[in-house]
Parts: sequence; structure tokens; C-alpha cells
Amino acid sequence: MIAQPTNSTEPQIQTTFMNITPDIASQWLEGNVRNRRIDQRHVECLAQEMLAGRWNTTHQGIAFDTNGTLVDGQHRLWAILQAGCAIRMAVSFGVPVGNIDAIDGMKARRVVDRMSLTGMFGSEGVTSYHASTLREMYQCLNPGRKFPYHEEMELMTMHINAIRFATAHVATKARGIAVAHVRAVIARAWYSVDHDQLAQFCRVLSTGMLETTCDATIIKLRDQLMATGSTRNRTIQKELYGKVERVLTHWLNGETRSVLRPVTSEQFMLPEEVVD
Repeated sequence: MIAQPTNSTEPQIQTTFMNITPDIASQWLEGNVRNRRIDQRHVECLAQEMLAGRWNTTHQGIAFDTNGTLVDGQHRLWAILQAGCAIRMAVSFGVPVGNIDAIDGMKARRVVDRMSLTGMFGSEGVTSYHASTLREMYQCLNPGRKFPYHEEMELMTMHINAIRFATAHVATKARGIAVAHVRAVIARAWYSVDHDQLAQFCRVLSTGMLETTCDATIIKLRDQLMATGSTRNRTIQKELYGKVERVLTHWLNGETRSVLRPVTSEQFMLPEEVVD
């Protein structure tokens, strides 16, 4: 049964759809006195979606309380200003003043949830491991970039097979091994390296068991990764990513190294990065 509005003597929230121009957004933001701090990267992502024509109208949008104070949608309004274009979205008026703490108070839908709900990735869907691997494929050597949802969706569609390979073959519980900056190297290498060789590299890295005389450098890498563990330090992540690429490159060439140094440029190009 479809939910129906009930009669009530309480103030009713009224919602309409409007084309919000940058001028309107600017006026409404002047009353933005009770909101959280602006996340500029999120604003930039929303603006990119708007400029690309990928903004879809839903029941979510802008909201004002009974005093006319903006209580929801500040990032959308700032994005309209940055994009410089009019966007159609829902605008609600009359939210009770005391209800502001209920806005955005429930569980947010994650990017991986949104991707899985499209049905484009089969029964396996998309996991947080897949998403973190994808981001590190692009960000580990060049940190700071944040993807708008639709761009991340496009990239996931392009690289899901490589990402699933990396996630499946680097799945050990050993400390510091099955982390995004390691899986990202494997996913990138999937496009240019023989898959049996790549699986062997992952196996030695995961188990710590030598299979050939050239595997000693992989064990040295494994020891360093385990000693560091799971870190959120971007400088350390970048260094370890570079070392995984260096060791994999030498190992594929049948070389061993006593000292592990990170690469300074990408060794395994993605198809869209290859210049003819």
C-alpha cells in the first residue's frame, strides 16, 4: 500500500519543484546561519555533475524551517553557484524549527550501495574493497582527487574485472597485505601482465612461501608491508604503492633487489592512459 499523507493540525511542510538559478542560490545562502561546515570537495563534485548534465531530480533538495532559515541543501546551493547554471530540484518550506537535528541523521547510502542497486554488477555487486581499490588506482601516486559519483560509476564499470581479480588474489588476513594500495597495483597490472604470473606474485606475497629463486624480493616486500600494517598516512601509502610496483616490475624481469625503492611514476598504465 502506498503511504498517504494524514490530516493534521500541525504545521504542514510544503514541497514544490523550482529552477534554482545562481542568483536564487546566492540569496538563499545569505540565510545559511545554522548549518555544518562546507565540504568544498563535495561542492566541486556536485558542480561537476551539474555541468555534465547528470543531475537527476529526486525528492531531496533544499529545505527551510518555519522561520525561513535554510536547514538543508547548502552544498547543493554552493554547487549551483560554482557551476553557474540553473538546476531544478525540490524545495521544502515549513520544516519545524526543532527538527533540524533529524535532517541527515539516518544512515547515508554509500557509493557501493548505489552502484550495487543499479544491477549492473551482477549478484556480487560492489563492495567497499572494490571501491577503495578503484580510488587507489587513480589517487595513490596523485592524491587529492575526489570523483563525482557518476565518474566513479563509469570507472568501476570499466575496471570491475581487474578490481575483482585483485580483490580475489590479495585476500589474505596477513597484516598490511590485503590493503587498497596493494590491490590497486595488481588491478592496474591486470591489463598488461600475464594473469598466471600475476596470480603467482599475489600468492607469494600473501602466503610468504617461495616458489622460485626470484621470489626473495617479494618476501622482503611482504615483510615491510606487514611491519607497517594498515596505515591511513597518505605519504606512507604512496611509498608502499611505489614499492609494490617496483618489486613487481623487477620480478617480472627475473631480477632481485636487496634494497626496495618506490617508483616515482606509474609503471602499469590503464587502457585509457595509453597514448598511441
